[in-house]
Amino acid sequence: MISAATLTSAKAFLCWDVFENTLAVQLVPIRTAVAYYYPPLNPHHGIVVFYSPQAPDLSEALFLLFHEAGHVRQWIRLHEKHHGEHFCAMIERDKGAEKIAFEQEAWHCGKELLERFVQHAHLDPVVLEQYDLYGQACLLSYADGRDRRSTAQ
Repeated sequence: MISAATLTSAKAFLCWDVFENTLAVQLVPIRTAVAYYYPPLNPHHGIVVFYSPQAPDLSEALFLLFHEAGHVRQWIRLHEKHHGEHFCAMIERDKGAEKIAFEQEAWHCGKELLERFVQHAHLDPVVLEQYDLYGQACLLSYADGRDRRSTAQ
């Protein structure tokens, strides 16, 4: 079970230990509708995680935080090769095998970061198995009828 304190610790870990002040993370407890505007050319990567403060387990918010951090790693890698065009094209896709592969990579990159955090925060390693299961379920949302079998790999 993931607490709000663990989620806050994960935010600090990613912002200070992993991405060294190039990542801004907002953890937003949500009870009503909210909106955020980020101006263009923001010098920091930004992640916003909305979660219910009443939830007894914030695992889903933690998993989404690390998945999005996986996208930050993708951006850094792809931006060096393609100046961001490929990343932007892939992030805007909604379905298909290429989108699934792109998202799988982000889940994988996020898991590498989560493994480090699990050690750092002395969490039960079962969190990593739960992360994988949650990621697989999320990947199903990108599949069209022809792509469902590729998410099981």
